[in-house]
This record gives sequence, structure tokens and C-alpha cells, in this order.
Amino acid sequence: MQPPPTSTSGLPDDARPEALIAGTLCLMSCYAQHASPAYAARVADNLARLSGADALTPEFRTVCQRMAARWRTLEEDARRAAAIAPVADARTLQ
Repeated sequence: MQPPPTSTSGLPDDARPEALIAGTLCLMSCYAQHASPAYAARVADNLARLSGADALTPEFRTVCQRMAARWRTLEEDARRAAAIAPVADARTLQ
């Protein structure tokens, strides 16, 4: 097992989660503009990491855990949409 990633301060990321929270909010904004499965997957991963961050309150971690599950659903929705999008585009070209 690998050690947890560290921030520039040398502390594990979950000890100072602000950067991960900020990055996650940015990715959520990107997803709102372009519903890419890659954005949704990264948001879900970040939220899952935050759900285990000891520096956050239990309530915040619980919300992150629930949101991670919801973003996994959004990831699957985006994958399905991406899979049918080329077919829809091909029909509009005819």
C-alpha cells in the first residue's frame, strides 16, 4: 500500500483538505459546462477521499460519502450519454 499523497506542507492531503475541496468545486463547475464522465469520476474520487479525511467533521464526511455515490451515478449517466452521442450526431448529418 502506498502512503497517502502529501501537500506542499508535507502533511497528508486529508490533514489539510482545503485544496482538495477547492479542486473538487472546480471540477464540478467544469462538469456543469461539459458533462464529461472523466470530470464526474474525478469528483466522485475526490469526494470519496474527503469522506475519509480526519480533519473534517463527521457530518461533512457523511455528506461527502453520499455525494460521492451520487457522482458515481452521474459518471455512469455521462458515459451512457457519450456512448449514444456519436449516433445522434451521425443522424443529424444525413
